[in-house]
Amino acid sequence: MYYPHSLMRSLFVLSLLPFSYVQAADKPALTGGGVNPLSITRIHDRVNYMVSLNFNDGKTAQEWHSVDCKNNKAQILYKDLLDNEGLTKARFYGASYSRYAPAQDDKLMTAEDIRTVCKLPIKEAHWERLSATSSVGTTDLVDVNSIQRVGDILSVRMGYDYADIIWEPPYDAPLELKIEHYLYNCKTHQGDAFAAMNIDSEGRVTDSLITADIVRRKSSFKINTQMEERFGQICQLPAGKTFTAEGHFVPAVNKPSSTLMGPSMPDLSNNNSQWLSKFPLSVAIEHQAQSLIKPWALPRFKQIRYTEVSAPGEVKVQLDAQPDGYIRKLEDYGIWTVQRLTLGNQLQLKYTMSISSGSSLLNKLQTDLRFPLVTGQRYQAQWDSIDDDKKVTAATLRCEVTGEGDAHSIAPEFSGKYLLVECHETYEGQRRSSDKSAWLQDLNVFVPVAQQVGDKPESLVKLENVSVIR
Repeated sequence: MYYPHSLMRSLFVLSLLPFSYVQAADKPALTGGGVNPLSITRIHDRVNYMVSLNFNDGKTAQEWHSVDCKNNKAQILYKDLLDNEGLTKARFYGASYSRYAPAQDDKLMTAEDIRTVCKLPIKEAHWERLSATSSVGTTDLVDVNSIQRVGDILSVRMGYDYADIIWEPPYDAPLELKIEHYLYNCKTHQGDAFAAMNIDSEGRVTDSLITADIVRRKSSFKINTQMEERFGQICQLPAGKTFTAEGHFVPAVNKPSSTLMGPSMPDLSNNNSQWLSKFPLSVAIEHQAQSLIKPWALPRFKQIRYTEVSAPGEVKVQLDAQPDGYIRKLEDYGIWTVQRLTLGNQLQLKYTMSISSGSSLLNKLQTDLRFPLVTGQRYQAQWDSIDDDKKVTAATLRCEVTGEGDAHSIAPEFSGKYLLVECHETYEGQRRSSDKSAWLQDLNVFVPVAQQVGDKPESLVKLENVSVIR
């Protein structure tokens, strides 16, 4: 494809700018790469572009950037890690794995870098309406400023405006406008899409298909009869003549959120209970669980927060006591979060992840667990959990109350005594594990003391940043 010399010079300079992905000392060294011209878009005062990165370990990545030329602000949108075939195998929005998160400030971009991007000879998108708005709120558009023809090859960007803000899987990325960049042969009447981008209200790219990813999805971007007719009209456009159709289109501002295409994955922020509450336990399990809790194991707190520090890493934990006596647990692993509904912070009743629309529910339980716990007590539990695909997973738990101590020794914020409980667990399809937990008698909750997975050495768990709301 042909590009003006001024653009190619600018792209060369742009490829020399610092990119966040390769700055950390523990990352592989950058050996090459550059800006993909098909990725560059200018929406109002914002320029988006994608940088291809090659590393000395043979791995490749694509990093999307956005520059607000009005406010001189640079942001990193997301990063795609590619496999050997150039297909996306993992995406990170900042530290969020496989799920949309807001753009991150790019602190490595200097004022001069930003000026370089803003001077790129790319025209702002100017949308011409191709159709009336459909009954579902979609308007077909063409960016007349993107139209270029070199010989028989036509380059043009089509747009699809949405009346509502929608969230698209698999990343739950919000969008109000879709852009598809086509190259079309005016002589043979053949063409393909080479880039597709989702745009939010600020003009930022929130999701995309480009290079090998869009080739793999080629069948999703077939040029239909109506598009072929439009491309034919543009091909016949006299030199210097601007394409017109149904008139200039200006997208609406402050669009409402879609009630039909909202996020498909749960919002677990602040341990929100709404997602798991949609999946009720069976009457039998509910009755059994309640009989175990009442009256001796009802939580004696409203909320507990702490950070688990162990050899595998750190996990931020939030425990919220529900009126029904269950404890709702949020585990923050940095790149995703996990939410569990538990009995005492030990037996899991429900489970979900921030990067999945699925859930798992306790389906069958056999146990001789009884409260209050006493030193020397032994108990076991066997249960089945069932997920959205009706897959059943079996697990077992065998525990013994082996000692006691002062809860203050675990964390200064805890009071009273604790009972040490040592357990061995098996989960179908996973390695055996064991753990030591402290049953805090003043709070009626288990907290971790040590853990061991498979044949690995036991790892002590230290609780930091502890806070208790009674």
